[in-house]
Amino acid sequence: MSQIRPALLLSLCGLLSLTACDNSEAPKAEKPATADKAKDAKAEAKSGPPEPARDALEGEATDAILLSQAWFYKDANGKSKPGPARLQIWRKTSDKWTATRLEDPDSNVFHKAMLLDDGSILTAAGEKAMLKKWTHADGKWSSELLWEQSWGGKFNRLRDIEIGDVDGDGKDEYVIATHDGGVVAVLDPSEDGGKPAVIELDAKKDTFVHEIEIGDFDGDGKLEFFATPSDRNKANTSQAGLIVMYKWDGTTYVRTTVDGGDHTHAKEILAADIDGDGTSEFFSVLEAELSGKTIKKPVEVRRYIPQADGTFEHQSVVKIQDRQTRFLVAADFDGDGFKELVAAAMKKGLYFIDGEVDDKGNITWQEPVHFEKNSGGFEHAMLTDDLDGDGKVELYVAADEQRELKRYDWDADAKTFKRTNIGKLESLTFTWNIETGKL
Repeated sequence: MSQIRPALLLSLCGLLSLTACDNSEAPKAEKPATADKAKDAKAEAKSGPPEPARDALEGEATDAILLSQAWFYKDANGKSKPGPARLQIWRKTSDKWTATRLEDPDSNVFHKAMLLDDGSILTAAGEKAMLKKWTHADGKWSSELLWEQSWGGKFNRLRDIEIGDVDGDGKDEYVIATHDGGVVAVLDPSEDGGKPAVIELDAKKDTFVHEIEIGDFDGDGKLEFFATPSDRNKANTSQAGLIVMYKWDGTTYVRTTVDGGDHTHAKEILAADIDGDGTSEFFSVLEAELSGKTIKKPVEVRRYIPQADGTFEHQSVVKIQDRQTRFLVAADFDGDGFKELVAAAMKKGLYFIDGEVDDKGNITWQEPVHFEKNSGGFEHAMLTDDLDGDGKVELYVAADEQRELKRYDWDADAKTFKRTNIGKLESLTFTWNIETGKL
């Protein structure tokens, strides 16, 4: 996920302990690479107390990229503080990308935003843990609070959300990861505008649930969902954690452990039908095992294979010499029918991982191609989509380290990606997630 190269000589660790993550996993700002970056950041940092923003959208719905963010400013006493939760909205009109934003003073970070079919936006926030639905009309944004909860710990965050019919009733549920009471929540949205029905699973004090994924793992036509609870984040040392699967049995959600270890854990998981057989392959990205600033074991991407007895074996896909890799995506970039993987490492850039499947369904992975080295971020958020509708999948990346929002297109002749810069990310912002669609 990503670090920030915004330009003040301040440590964001303390700031982010107020917002998005425990100060153990927060990025530290580095010295600016150029005088211009330093000047930009100083100007932004002196902007004073923030005013909530409700920027209007102009024109018809068009290609849009949504960045879920936290951001910071200096108060009158020169103290750094988090601003309101921010959704940076990039829209393409007349072949030009322009940015507006939506801000919510009720929280100080949007961990994720999702575009819904009706054109509204669903946001999952932290400090306070709020799920809201935003609609735009008459030149302004308005919100509806769908759910708010506090678990009595140091933090209250909605850390991730995925949507799918996980109980087989023909209607989608919202599955949510939370901090720091260990809760995985399943919300059943009301059809008549009332409050959703909520099931809270596996509450455990001082536990962070980082990620949710949904997919048909066993090929029975029903969706399972996965989560990644771990011990509380700590600075410069690894934490133990689990990867768990939930399956509806007609009465309740039955939990099964997929993977777990004493030395490290996953903050990123992925469910995707890689080989086109109708079932989801499932992957995790294990954080590096750390001792202080030393990497004892690097990041490892694993694929999990279900066994007849209900257990799981794992296949090591790739190892990356970095401390964390918090985004992994799958798409058929080269059009051969097999979905390739792209991993976004914190410091080392972007990796393309191809493979092939044999007639028994076994997948062999090739050595990764390190196609982009000048890209990074504490989260290093990315997403794939055919946003322009040309039948080819693009890769969209928010590189907080370089303060760039980028697009990558597969070049069939060169057999690699071609990069296009979409726009500049503001200083003192921290991007947690990226969403694409029409808005």
